[in-house]
Amino acid sequence: MKRIERLLKKMSNEHLPALYVSNPKNVRYLCEFTGEDSALLLTENEIYFITDSRYVEQAREELSDLIQIVCWKQSLLDEAAAIIHKQNIQEVGFEGGHLSYSDGEHFKALVQVKARTADGWVEEFRAVKDEDEIRKTIEAVKIVDQTFIHILNYIRPGLSEKQVADEMEYFMKQKGSEKTSFDTIVASGIRSSYPHGEASGKVIEQGDMVILDFGATFQGYASDITRTVAVGQPHPRLEEIYDLVLEAELAGLNAIRHGMISKELDLIIRSPFIRENVNDLFNHGAGHSIGLDIHEAPYISYRAEYSFVENTIMTVEPGLYLPGIGGVRIEDDVLVGAEKSRVLTRAPKSDLIVLPF
Repeated sequence: MKRIERLLKKMSNEHLPALYVSNPKNVRYLCEFTGEDSALLLTENEIYFITDSRYVEQAREELSDLIQIVCWKQSLLDEAAAIIHKQNIQEVGFEGGHLSYSDGEHFKALVQVKARTADGWVEEFRAVKDEDEIRKTIEAVKIVDQTFIHILNYIRPGLSEKQVADEMEYFMKQKGSEKTSFDTIVASGIRSSYPHGEASGKVIEQGDMVILDFGATFQGYASDITRTVAVGQPHPRLEEIYDLVLEAELAGLNAIRHGMISKELDLIIRSPFIRENVNDLFNHGAGHSIGLDIHEAPYISYRAEYSFVENTIMTVEPGLYLPGIGGVRIEDDVLVGAEKSRVLTRAPKSDLIVLPF
């Protein structure tokens, strides 16, 4: 209930008597319910968990006794509106960014009181992880570290990217992953120049660089790692940019700490690319936070003024992509510290791994 109490305090400070929470990840964060199709309505006097008949028993098992379980009759929105009317609440907040435009307008029409968006309120709390969230993330990280070692002994010329991805995903499940935290990326050869080249039917060939970008989920929390390996001797230019990408990534991991501004970190990561006049080949964000979602705020960006906070878990993921040749990306998960941050992922990367084919 501590998370709900923090949100109730924010509501009080913002003079908001009620808040409708519909984002499933925010619902899970606040009350630890692991099912679906549910919402929370927080008021000054009561906390309501609104769900349908499929999840009532599960809710009774997972929720605090202080939360009142309500089984909706028409819809989540209708039930929330009925409670608001019954409690004579005159103003309500809602997550407008999660609802579609039509659902948002429908909600406002149903409640017939002043309604305002409260986007980002819960996400602000989610950005800083507590001990339990850190523990779960570390377990998800251990799974991807083991998976990388496993796949080094599996990948070879003649296998398709999809076969490699399937093996990785099967292995992660064997090790305790509930599901992949995103669609597994296995991009080989020329396709490694695609920053988000999801696994395809392309067959891996001798001399291919292969980008492996994948993640596990443990008790709802995500990990995210990228490694690039060569299947046989790669193009000489790709060997060169591997060292440059590694330099950029290590610079970011060594620099990130509590109080650092996002755009300052972005510049530190990009500095080796700027020095070698290849920054135009780095065409995506330099990192993001992870948690219940694979992409959470804050982000590492040259435009972002966000100041990193201790116990946020970030990724650092520079990459360089040579059209028609291939690419390299390296990514690790890092727990932001007050003085020195802690890199969670441990899969080897210090030298380009060239598989002997």
